[in-house]
Amino acid sequence: MSPRTSEPLQQFGTSLHQLILDLPERDAITDTLDYLLGALYGLSRAQELEFRDRATGQIQSYSAYLANDALAIAKGQPINQPWLAGFYFNSSIQRLASAFDRIPRMLGAKMETTTAENGQQTKKRRTTTKERMAEVNPENHVQWTLLYDEVNDFKHEPEGRTAGRGVTMADALAAYDQTIALLKKSAPSLKARYK
Repeated sequence: MSPRTSEPLQQFGTSLHQLILDLPERDAITDTLDYLLGALYGLSRAQELEFRDRATGQIQSYSAYLANDALAIAKGQPINQPWLAGFYFNSSIQRLASAFDRIPRMLGAKMETTTAENGQQTKKRRTTTKERMAEVNPENHVQWTLLYDEVNDFKHEPEGRTAGRGVTMADALAAYDQTIALLKKSAPSLKARYK
């Protein structure tokens, strides 16, 4: 990482390095850790490019900037640095959101639950991602959940987050910390499950 990389990112890199060495080399684990490496890289590049949180909407005539960047990319020329910083940030939080879904499954969270209907009958339903996370992670994961919700807006809402972001760089760093903390705490379970 560059000298401009923040101390938390340096600590995350050291922790991720150790997890990669300590956890079994199984597809589910390795692929998830690979995603987390990509998230770490994205956060690092976003910081290097001086990513700025954006709680408000896009600038007026934003599409003109996008059109210029499309041509710059096609010609192999440098592109708008704020856009590139946002690209790396978005890549990072999407990878962290993926881990929010994957890690509880790796830890054996229940995929189905039964609910009472009319006080008697039971009906099976699929558990939600947030229910699975709560089952395996009683620790604080507020920012990780916020980030997961933000990425779902990217994926499912036609306007995405053009009105402004709900997740800041500080939230993303906290979510990464919460991810690493869960993996460290769950390492014995992962080793037993994926021996």
